[in-house]
Amino acid sequence: MWERGEQAPLSRAEALALGRNGTGNRAAGAGWRHACHVMLYAPLPTGSPPPGYAVLMQLRFDGRFGFPGGLVEPDGESLEAGLHRELREELGPATAGLRLRPQHHRGARLWPAGGTGSGSDAGLVTHFYIRRLPWEELVAIERGGPRAPEHGLEVQGLVRVPLGGGLPAFLRHRFAGDAREQLLGALLALGIRPSPLNEEPAGDPQIQVARELPSPKVEGGVGK
Repeated sequence: MWERGEQAPLSRAEALALGRNGTGNRAAGAGWRHACHVMLYAPLPTGSPPPGYAVLMQLRFDGRFGFPGGLVEPDGESLEAGLHRELREELGPATAGLRLRPQHHRGARLWPAGGTGSGSDAGLVTHFYIRRLPWEELVAIERGGPRAPEHGLEVQGLVRVPLGGGLPAFLRHRFAGDAREQLLGALLALGIRPSPLNEEPAGDPQIQVARELPSPKVEGGVGK
């Protein structure tokens, strides 16, 4: 979990430089594995209740909530190509036309072997992306999820984050890696401020930590 006093998020270029090693703009590098995950969100139709957005996460095979994505192949696959491949496997055919570009990258974090990471996280560079979608495209992804190859295996199902009164209860679940902090940091960075997050910071110290996270280094915007 990201905690105050640890390293700040890295930019995409900084993270790739760790494993560049003569491979150009490729994700693989000696001693480091790279994994990419993305927060997909969309504005709700006009007239919907505040905060007016839908954010997707998924329930994983291990009972934790996380963002779709996974490991980049070590044979020179780019970050965005690896993420898109993982989305097709986890979310299904509706992601075929989804475009992910370097400007959607919101930051990366190192989990050094022997450091604070545990299990499969050790020796990993995790990259976080944010991608805004049209409402119709997000709904199509939700409906197509059961047709994904990994549905019922790696992925148990997609969920919309309850951005109303249910957010505090949702945040008490277990999350993969630092997905919880990524979620809260992204909501704040995008200006999506659910009322419970504003009204009840003292009730959960981890929410307060998330409010104090530095904004990730951004290369470009998070739109289309």
